[in-house]
Amino acid sequence: MANIKNENRLDSDLMDTEERNTPPSHPEGSFFEIHVKGHLDSQWSDWFDGLDAKLLDNGEMILSGTLIDQAALMGVLNKLSRLNLNLLSVNELKKKNEKESK
Repeated sequence: MANIKNENRLDSDLMDTEERNTPPSHPEGSFFEIHVKGHLDSQWSDWFDGLDAKLLDNGEMILSGTLIDQAALMGVLNKLSRLNLNLLSVNELKKKNEKESK
């Protein structure tokens, strides 16, 4: 029983070390487009981490811009939820230089 606990602890320590040494996949952040049902005016841009808001004629809105990590994305999605805006889609888009290098 003690050996199993020791093995689990060693595995856990190894995983922690590997995770710390793994660089983030997008150190400068990722570009997202978030499509919602509803409109907000431009004064909300700061509240949404500086994302640009494009209002569509059909009553929908696309928020777009770079978010530094998944926590920032979840923060924006939570704010949209608190405003009772219906989430239609979330897309991570590749930047032009990423497309060219692949």
